[in-house]
Amino acid sequence: MHQQLTNLSDKELISRARKQKDREAEGVLMDRYSHLMVAVTLPYLKNNPSLDPGMIFPALLQRLSASLKTQTIYKANEWILHTQKGYLGKPERNTPFYPSRDGRDLLHIENKVEKASTNIIDQQDLAVRLEQALQRMSAEDRELLTAFYIENKSFADLSAAKGISRDKLRSQLKTAKGKLAKLYMNQGYV
Repeated sequence: MHQQLTNLSDKELISRARKQKDREAEGVLMDRYSHLMVAVTLPYLKNNPSLDPGMIFPALLQRLSASLKTQTIYKANEWILHTQKGYLGKPERNTPFYPSRDGRDLLHIENKVEKASTNIIDQQDLAVRLEQALQRMSAEDRELLTAFYIENKSFADLSAAKGISRDKLRSQLKTAKGKLAKLYMNQGYV
């Protein structure tokens, strides 16, 4: 079971730990980011020799475990860094983790898409809003997204047609997806 869990994404592990109270999924997530936690904590330990690593790391893990069950987490590394800084900066204050604005927006979009998968009215609304957002994009970005996601053209085909490297194409596609997500989210405010 552990091997299967290691192949899951952070989001899936967080979901299993929260919804199914799967302690093994929580352990895999903590194992995945334990090096990050140690790396960002070592400078604090070096600058303050009175801190005992035997007390700090278990306390951080307990705080992370408790917050995993109650807080919205989009990026595990942001969440761990925030929890660590909050604990070592002001341990008496238990400030909850709030994902960055971009993280919250993406989480909101993902939740809408997941909800729409079981509701035809939501699917239609999602399609209309996505089409409106696409129309507000530049022609180049719109063509790139349409060719890759709707026409299912490969990176090789698109990079050959545009005369650019695959890495540059991948970067352009990532930028275009980000613009589309922002336009989609900002439609509610327009």
